Amino acid sequence: MNKTAFTLVLLTFYLLTNLVSSQNLNSKIDRLYQVNDNEPGFSISVFKGDKIITEKQYGIANLNYNIPITGETVFDIGSIAKQFTAAAILLLEEKGKLSIKEPAYKYLKNLPRYKKGDPTIEQLLNQTSGIKEVDPFLEVCDIHWRDYITPAILINIITNINELNFTPGEYFYYTNANYILLASIIEKASGTPYEDYLQENIFNPLKMVHTTVNTDVYGTIKNRAIGYTEEEGEFYKTHQYGLFYKGDGQIITNPKDMFQWHQNLKNATIGTTEIWKKMNTKAKLNNGTSINFGLGVEFEMHNGYEAMGFDGMITSGFVSKYLYFPELDLGFFTTQNTFVSDFEDRFFKFIDLYIPMSQRKEENSSNNKTISLSNKELERYEGSYIYYYNDEDRKANTIKINNKKLQVSTLDGHKITELIPLGNHMFLFGENDNSIVEFSFNGNQKQFTYDDLDNEKPKLFKTFKPYKHSEKELKEYEGQYFNKEFQISKKLLLENGKLYYYYRNGAWKKEISSLSKDLLEISISPIEFFRNDKNEIEKFKIMGLFFEKQ
Repeated sequence: MNKTAFTLVLLTFYLLTNLVSSQNLNSKIDRLYQVNDNEPGFSISVFKGDKIITEKQYGIANLNYNIPITGETVFDIGSIAKQFTAAAILLLEEKGKLSIKEPAYKYLKNLPRYKKGDPTIEQLLNQTSGIKEVDPFLEVCDIHWRDYITPAILINIITNINELNFTPGEYFYYTNANYILLASIIEKASGTPYEDYLQENIFNPLKMVHTTVNTDVYGTIKNRAIGYTEEEGEFYKTHQYGLFYKGDGQIITNPKDMFQWHQNLKNATIGTTEIWKKMNTKAKLNNGTSINFGLGVEFEMHNGYEAMGFDGMITSGFVSKYLYFPELDLGFFTTQNTFVSDFEDRFFKFIDLYIPMSQRKEENSSNNKTISLSNKELERYEGSYIYYYNDEDRKANTIKINNKKLQVSTLDGHKITELIPLGNHMFLFGENDNSIVEFSFNGNQKQFTYDDLDNEKPKLFKTFKPYKHSEKELKEYEGQYFNKEFQISKKLLLENGKLYYYYRNGAWKKEISSLSKDLLEISISPIEFFRNDKNEIEKFKIMGLFFEKQ
């Protein structure tokens, strides 16, 4: 066989091998993202070097009209929008319009001067500001997710909450509120609407021709996917058209445009290499601890490789994730128009098709050494506990001995986990969890902190005495209550032996249930009642807001 013939044989073998390998990969991807007829679907892509090496679409963009998802279909990418907000801030800093070291109040005239300190723009960017999340306060303020919600509405709520969760820079605490405020800072520093600034300084220069900020309930967005959720095999339209605040989300795009953004982060198509390096550097807390968050960027490990990116989950029916592995120069982006909470399982199975499982590096196991405690020693920790998590959420539980182990259960008896003793009043929160529970004692008062070791503020649980109110006792809480900051009135009314919490002066209601004496709850939060010297109810507090009885 001459040299030319041998070369042709080798070339043919190489092409056939790669064709078989490519066909095998494609079939695996198709199985992973398979959807049935007339179901929502996916748009997925893989970036390598300066090319999109994989791009596929599955399913339907609009079930009403059976419109398929194509490469032109655009999706709401949720919190991935935070990367573009962070980029806009850094571009403004590069132009000398602001410094991220400056206090945020310099650009937000109604932002409180907090007792615990003044958050900087950088602390808004890296989610260490301590500013409370705004989302849970919508319900308290009689705002429904189906309402038309503007930036002014949310900023009014954020700036009327006068307390921080912690001293700025002390902990990591992810909130949408930080990025809603950043959008306003962009407008103040640039003198341009947020959406126009992004269009002119990011989308247009990067040729992201399919990308837009959604700011108009009546506007038409070409090739737009509609969002759905699934319930018992049926798909329901949950697309929310009325969310028009900015900064934390509301960006519509597709994989082709996300590739342009990906290339910019690698090659500094706009801006300078230095600002994208700053964006993709892990932030540090006040004590010097590095966190897995930069400026609009999250860091994570998979198969032994460090990756950076962001994800977005919207209960209105959209889930997206972008992740880049610098060592391998591989980027992944998937987006879908149906909301599922376990989307990451499929996403990482997709990644595993390109980063083989054999390349996994052994993860560090816990070094915690467990001990044994007698029943008598364990009895000290028994009780009912409750916590107010940043005045936004509440969980109550019961800790009791069961088969010589401390078991954590819900108040109605459903097992949550077991506490594994470590000594010095410390426990693991379950055998397969590295979270630490630590008890402390002050006289008859017991409490514990729950620390998930993710640089967030540990959650504080305190003992309480469960109590069931009689109908006569519930009657005491009836009345009209008023909050001055938000000019909101709440009606509490006893009906058929049950106490109800009314929204919008009776437009809808929720039943109030008992927790403890003068401590009741609705689904989003406890409600703590206060009495005057005559033992009469005079006000209540919910999520840090006081409502005076009229």
